[in-house]
Amino acid sequence: MNTLVIDTSTAMELVAARKEGRTLDLTAPAGHSHSAMLFDLIGSALDGAGMTIRDLELIGVGIGPGSFTGIRIALSTARMLAQVLDRPLVGAHSTLFYAASCGVPAGGQVLVAFDAKKGRVFGALYEMAGPGELPRAIVEPGDYGIEALAGRAAANCACIGDGAARHGEELSRILPGHRLIEPPVPSGEAALDIVEALHRANGGALAGYEHVLPFYARKSDAEVLLELKKREQG
Repeated sequence: MNTLVIDTSTAMELVAARKEGRTLDLTAPAGHSHSAMLFDLIGSALDGAGMTIRDLELIGVGIGPGSFTGIRIALSTARMLAQVLDRPLVGAHSTLFYAASCGVPAGGQVLVAFDAKKGRVFGALYEMAGPGELPRAIVEPGDYGIEALAGRAAANCACIGDGAARHGEELSRILPGHRLIEPPVPSGEAALDIVEALHRANGGALAGYEHVLPFYARKSDAEVLLELKKREQG
């Protein structure tokens, strides 16, 4: 398929395109702003894969968890493209992209942890599947303390993400045989595979862009403060 995938939920900017098996992956650190270069990277990825934006048949996007602003940037861009081009849009948890990028064989486990501040992580735990199959979530994506997430993992699991690096001491204590994947860079190739597998699992149906929604995993600080203010006033 002619597929584009983007994800800006972390400090990495995942942009990759595939046409008839030819892939161009331009994933790189985002720098100061995801929005500054995203459209240029999309154009370069499509051009490098040998197609124009009108050639796209499928669009994939990371829906989080991760940075609130980053999630919104990728999702709004992907929804706009899907609406304008009338193409199917597939949303996938960003943790799934990272898990699929570790090269762990079927049956192995991958713990994904993005730094969520406040001593917590946006994370998930997966058991990897065979080629063309989707990993199985042992712990669904969400907002966790690293101990709660690692406590469900096999001692020799692979760990990826800036949250895994930040909480390395705790992981070494709970999972003495774990392997930290460094640097925590998602694979555009793996993300494209995930998006296409999800599309196949849906029978190739046209997924309305309006049904692909962000997954924030927790309320924003602004929402928490607003609720607190309402309680105080009530």
